[in-house]
Amino acid sequence: MKIKQKSLFHFFLLIAVAVFMNAVPVFAAEQAIPSITVDVQLKKDGSAVITEVWDVRGVSDGTEYYKALYNMKGMSVHSLLVSDESGKQYKTLENWDTKRSREEKAGTCGILKTSQGYELCWGIGNYGDHQYTIQYTLDGLVKDYGDYAGFYHQFVSELSSAPESISIKIQMPDTQLTQANSRIWAYGFTGQVNIDPDGSLVAYSSEALGKNDYGNVLCRFDRSLFPTAKAGGMSFEKLQKSADNDKSDMAMPILFSILAAAAAVIIPSIFFYSRYKLADGTVMRLPGMKHIDINWTIPFGGSIPAVYSAMHLLRRGIPLDALGAYLIRWQEAGYIRMENGENEDGKKLKKEEAVVFGQNKPHGTEAENSLYQILASEADENGILRISDIEKRSEKLHKKLTAWEKAVKLEGDNELMHLNAAAKDIKGTLRFTSSGFEQAVRILGFQKYLKDMGGQKQYQTSQGALWGDYLVFATLFHMGEQVLESMKTLDPVYFNSFAGLYGCNPYSMLYLMTMTNHVSSAATPSANMEGTGGGVSSMGGGGFSGGGGGGSR
Repeated sequence: MKIKQKSLFHFFLLIAVAVFMNAVPVFAAEQAIPSITVDVQLKKDGSAVITEVWDVRGVSDGTEYYKALYNMKGMSVHSLLVSDESGKQYKTLENWDTKRSREEKAGTCGILKTSQGYELCWGIGNYGDHQYTIQYTLDGLVKDYGDYAGFYHQFVSELSSAPESISIKIQMPDTQLTQANSRIWAYGFTGQVNIDPDGSLVAYSSEALGKNDYGNVLCRFDRSLFPTAKAGGMSFEKLQKSADNDKSDMAMPILFSILAAAAAVIIPSIFFYSRYKLADGTVMRLPGMKHIDINWTIPFGGSIPAVYSAMHLLRRGIPLDALGAYLIRWQEAGYIRMENGENEDGKKLKKEEAVVFGQNKPHGTEAENSLYQILASEADENGILRISDIEKRSEKLHKKLTAWEKAVKLEGDNELMHLNAAAKDIKGTLRFTSSGFEQAVRILGFQKYLKDMGGQKQYQTSQGALWGDYLVFATLFHMGEQVLESMKTLDPVYFNSFAGLYGCNPYSMLYLMTMTNHVSSAATPSANMEGTGGGVSSMGGGGFSGGGGGGSR
């Protein structure tokens, strides 16, 4: 479909006007906001007590400060407390009236309910420099997303003056947040994220924020930390994709400057990512997921490397947990077992998850045997590899497992070529053959089946014998807990005997998957580097709660 030049002109003109309007300065009622610090105390039900300290300098206009909390679906705010630098505790009013004078608002605070959400309001008081401490309770911050618990929240949004620095600290009383049970990412400013030794998650700026900057934080937790959190209505993977991929908050001037180039790239890329050039030079089109038939057969005879390689050739962006897939396979075979036993930590005994290696070893492919050797060599004299040991040796293991992942990919490439599912083209690039592409499409159909396994009863007449392989590949695709829940719903009687294959009862089977995920998360190269420290993305997308502006007015 052709776009008329006149329409295109109007489109760019509209954007130019928006950019101009966006460039008009907003005159703040203060000279600056030197810093905002946020302390988040999480509770097991998913609620949080949040304390914010706002330093403001040179207040010279306005009657009140406010913090907007919008996009609050399934969340509520209460128990607002405000104090200032003198230690004076403000009186919390049941109803906040924005039309009152500065003198009437002085020493008071309140929650204003609007059509968009909430606004936490307090009186400016006397003009000059101030330090306001705001505390409130946010119900429903952390949600249960099925695979993990977590949240994506905008703690700092566009204010009357951009803060010179921000710091956000997330803690949980009586619980250490570590690499084994937590992850943190941040968006919208230049800075760092860390998991601190004191058991807290931290995000902080390294330079002053600009007018269009903001502070979004994405956190992921083990579900067991929040046993009574409300359901999130989606997977955590989908929540994370909304944070990573949606650039709706991109600064307008940047958007305008790259729009023409983006249009030239994005439109062809729609076709690029659905079209695949095969080894013989022909081109195949990948149908949309809703047009892919559900497939319950095990892909490539159950070969983890072959599926791993095929998913890369399909250019599927999802992370693959090959290590976890092997751990699940080994548990059924009896090569290892997962346990949550006592470990002496100094003079104190504490429960800790670990891998216990058995007498027998796998006799599989080179990649499988290599992984077993890497992990077993890190175990103690009793054949026990604890999560704390994995974390202590993470740098060493990272190098080994990074090389191992490359070996898995290479082994998978060779296997696909041996099966005539892939071949190298005249330039030496590995591509699918026609039959290999059809098999790859069936992998997507298999993923589709696993995702909705609970609703596919027509396929369950004789598939119980395949459940072991289903669980292996569900783990590879980060769907293990979801698939176990589906199995339990589909056939509770068979699920009982299936759990017994792993040395579990039906109640402990899900925890077995949780422990497997913990070990894999602690050891996997991508897990060690992602969400545990490093830079902050300058842009983040939709799906967050909170935000919407604030400052003086």
